[in-house]
Amino acid sequence: MLHQRTVSWTRPSMRYFALAFLLALLVLAWQLHSGRIAIPPQWNPWAPLEVAAAPNWLTRYKLQRLNGDPALCRTVLEQTGLRQAALPDRDLGKGCGWKNAVRVSDERFAPAFTLSCTAAVSLAMWERHTLQPAAQAHFGQPLARVEHLGSYACRNVRGGAGEGGRRSQHASANAFDAAAFRLENGRRIRILGHWHGSGAEAAFLRDARDGACRFFNGTLSPDYNQAHQDHFHLDWGGYRMCR
Repeated sequence: MLHQRTVSWTRPSMRYFALAFLLALLVLAWQLHSGRIAIPPQWNPWAPLEVAAAPNWLTRYKLQRLNGDPALCRTVLEQTGLRQAALPDRDLGKGCGWKNAVRVSDERFAPAFTLSCTAAVSLAMWERHTLQPAAQAHFGQPLARVEHLGSYACRNVRGGAGEGGRRSQHASANAFDAAAFRLENGRRIRILGHWHGSGAEAAFLRDARDGACRFFNGTLSPDYNQAHQDHFHLDWGGYRMCR
């Protein structure tokens, strides 16, 4: 009986404690959101993404926010210094076309291509926070260019343009395929030729793949399947994958 009384007395106390804790969290969240408590922008979940700031555990959340806020995405994209121009939304039918996309014409990613705004921000951050540091670490050289196999293509996940299959993220300009990396001194690191090696090129490519997983929802490398033996597939689709 004594044990039962103890339980009956502690249950209301636990409920009150839980409610008080929840209320305190809500008040704290309101104070942060309203600016009454000042914290650095990179640690404030409601502050816009700062492209130049070192990535942290909030970076992915802030990138995700860009998907639902085209105006915010455009503002953040301007921070990247990426040479690009906004494109009007285009519905090409049969699950193909794009929304909130830009035409990237930057020499760091030549030739030009069409890409969704969020993926373009992620691409610029990948180049800045992963590729450039990795190039310096492994080769003592800055990266000059990312060579690619394109972005927009009205096709299915497993190839082909038929209507029966599931559309690829490429069909909505939401994916980018990187194939090789050229250093400032002209040295070229190819995914097809260097991924399975053991030297600096292979180490650089693995750093590049692992870093891409921080900025994209989907990152597929030669470790995924035979179809990706010559490129990294990077996208902002609905499925989280890092292979």
